[in-house]
Formats: sequence, C-alpha cells, structure tokens
Amino acid sequence: MKKFLKATWIFYPLILAAAMYFLLPMFPKVTEYVFSRGLFKAVTVPLGFVTGLIPVSLTELLVVLALPLLIFMIILLAVRIRRSKKRGKTVLKAMRGTAAFMSFACLMYMICHGANYYRLSIEQLMELDTSPKTAEQLLTVCRELASGAREAREKIATDKNGCMVFAEDIWTELTRAESGYKNLVGEYPFLWTSVQRQKPVQLSYYWSYTGIVGMYFPFFAECNINIEQPDWSIPFTAAHESAHSRGIAFENECNFLAFLSCINSEYPEYRYSGYMNAFLYCSNALYAYNKDMWQEAHAECTEGMIRDFNANNEYINRFKGKVKEVSHKANDTFIKVQGVKDGSLSYDRVTELILAYYEK
Repeated sequence: MKKFLKATWIFYPLILAAAMYFLLPMFPKVTEYVFSRGLFKAVTVPLGFVTGLIPVSLTELLVVLALPLLIFMIILLAVRIRRSKKRGKTVLKAMRGTAAFMSFACLMYMICHGANYYRLSIEQLMELDTSPKTAEQLLTVCRELASGAREAREKIATDKNGCMVFAEDIWTELTRAESGYKNLVGEYPFLWTSVQRQKPVQLSYYWSYTGIVGMYFPFFAECNINIEQPDWSIPFTAAHESAHSRGIAFENECNFLAFLSCINSEYPEYRYSGYMNAFLYCSNALYAYNKDMWQEAHAECTEGMIRDFNANNEYINRFKGKVKEVSHKANDTFIKVQGVKDGSLSYDRVTELILAYYEK
C-alpha cells in the first residue's frame, strides 16, 4: 500500500482539480463562499502582492524565456541520459517530474481561476434582472452612455489629432484602475482584493498581432495590459483584468464590472473609457435590432468620440492576419472548455448586464 501511495502521489493534485471541475458546478453557493471568497483569496492575494513588487511583467518574461528554457532542459536531459548508467530509470524520473509539475499546475489553475466559473453569477450577487429588453430601452441606455462619455471627455487630454491621450505616465494611469473598485467594495464586498498593480507589456506591438488587449495570468495572479491599443481603451482593459484578479471568471461579467468601476472612478479618463466601451457594445447590439435607432444613438456622439472610435478601428485593422485568427480560435476554445457555450462571443453579453443595471 505504501509503495502504491508513493508511486501515485503525483496524480493527487490532478485528481483534486478534476473533482473541482466536475463537482463545483453542482454547488455554486459552496463555490462562492468556500472557494471564490475563501481559498481563491487566500492564495492569490499574497501571491499577487509578491509578484506585484516586481516592476516587470512576469508573464511576458515567461513567454520570452519559455522556448530557450525548454530547449535548455531538453539538452540537459539528453546529456543526463547519455551519461547515466541506468538510462531507463533516468527517463522515468524525468517523466514523473513532468507529470508532477503538470498535475500541480492543474490544481493551481483551478484554485487561482478555474473554480470561479462555477460561483454565483453577477446577476445573483448584484440582484440584476437580465430578462430581454426592448430596442427602445437599448436606445435610451445608448443615449445615457453617450452623455456620460461627452461629459467625461471635456476633462481629458487630447493629442494633436484630437484623440484622447493620458496626462500621466502609463504606470500611474494603470494604478488608477483600482479607484472605481474601491468605491464599489462597500456595497459589493465580494470584489475586495489588495492586488493593485496592472503591468504594461513592453512587447505590446507584437502582442497586438494576437488581437489580445489584456490577460490575467492566474499562476502569478498578474494582470497584463497591451499598451499599443489607443489610450482611451486601456482603462477599461485594466479594469477588466482587475475583475479577473478579484475572482470573476466570465468575460461578460468582467466587462460589466470594468464598466461599473470605470464610471465610479474619480479619474475622467477612466469614466470616459467605461462609457465609451459600454456604448460600443450596446450600440452594436442596437445595430442588430434596428439600424435607424442605431443612427439615432450614433448621432449622440461628438466628433472627438468618433475620432477615438476610428483610432480603435485603425488599430484593429493594422494587426489583422492569420496570427489573430489562430489566437481568436484558441481563446474561443479555451472559454468553451470552461463550460461557456458561446465561447468568445460571451464578451458581447455584457449588454444584458448594462441594461439590467440601468433598469435597476
């Protein structure tokens, strides 16, 4: 029995991770209070505090070093096998080490992110009615969002082309992502965290070819932001990734919390980013309903807002290609594996939450 336990212990983390994956969806309240508000916070808050002390993106560093490190380890293993008198045993030991690493990684993923897919929904936690709304209601919300964007834009800096730019350096601007959340935590304590550093990715230009504007890397509890995108989009992205670090997994819910935190921020560039992104989602939904109403909503936009929208379109078109298609497919598959049937299209379902918020 002891030999069996000794031989199989490396698979215990994987078994635990599998149990969480299959069982937690049946018990959302247990997931909410034991894992998302308990174990998740207990692990990621200190982890994020430590990684946050390092002023570079560890995720980016890992990506850059991954291939050279893998090649080095393969060469090292080959040398060891060649020098070993018991080559079979050396190979077996290497396989066990790899299996142990992967097994532990699966468990860490479930604790630091995966389990949060099975907690109570934002609709339940914030008492929002996401039942279908009319096109007229959607138009009204679009007008409200455009009004908020117009007001915020009067207080932000612009460049020579009339597009929004940050008044401060990127590090300062990214620390401001927590401002709106601090104003929400009192009413919604499940949003609490002490992880406050969003990290700009230095290779953002090349990252843009993937179409990804932000990434939460659960193994470091680290939020990474693509800073090649137009400045007006960055605050919303930072707030979205911050939602992940607070235990929110679904993309539409992170988009909603990004919007909510941005419009509750003391900083006008964050309020502007929140209203603009929400308007973009809602007006796109309105276009699918009624093109005439969409034109009415679009008429609420100022020339400055339209310049910012155009700058974002130019950014998207500049990096189109096969890499982006592959990246989109990979992201879509990853999200579907978590049980989200519509995959990457789930981002757009933020409209339902925004409408419910305004109705409430």
